[in-house]
Amino acid sequence: MKTYTPGEIAVAIGVSASSIRNWTEQVELQPYLSDMAVRRNNYGSAKQREYTIEDLYVLNTVARVKTRHNSWQDVADFLESGSLYKDLPASAALVLQETAAEGFADKIMLHQRIELLETTVRNQEAEIEQLRHRVEEVRNEERDVAKQERAELQATINELNRLVGKLEATIEILKSNQDEK
Repeated sequence: MKTYTPGEIAVAIGVSASSIRNWTEQVELQPYLSDMAVRRNNYGSAKQREYTIEDLYVLNTVARVKTRHNSWQDVADFLESGSLYKDLPASAALVLQETAAEGFADKIMLHQRIELLETTVRNQEAEIEQLRHRVEEVRNEERDVAKQERAELQATINELNRLVGKLEATIEILKSNQDEK
């Protein structure tokens, strides 16, 4: 595993080495840093701090989040949420130079990830298309049911109108019969 000195970390994120040491000594931040960085457990007797790439991301996040208006606990709470700023400043390229093999391996992994994402997108697009088709089927079914209900209601209305007509005719006949008597 590649490790970095406080000076390299400082160059990578654009702060002073003393800031890196100061941040590393903050008790609130120590749970988010490696044993090597805070010199604990097997690294307690180490003469110099060493930082991992994850430590670099944590400290880069500290550099972006910490202001004079918030506390170290606020920064720790932000780190606790799992949010890390992994987009490093351009100066990080001075420290994080990769070998050709590392670059090639990264490209292969990225290519595989892209293929996986493209497959996922295609699958989701197919699922969306199926759902659109199903929505259209349901709409058509609902239209057919509505047409059927309208036709049944119209038939009922026609039957009621016919009965009203008969009743009116019967009433007229009864009135005529009463008038004749």
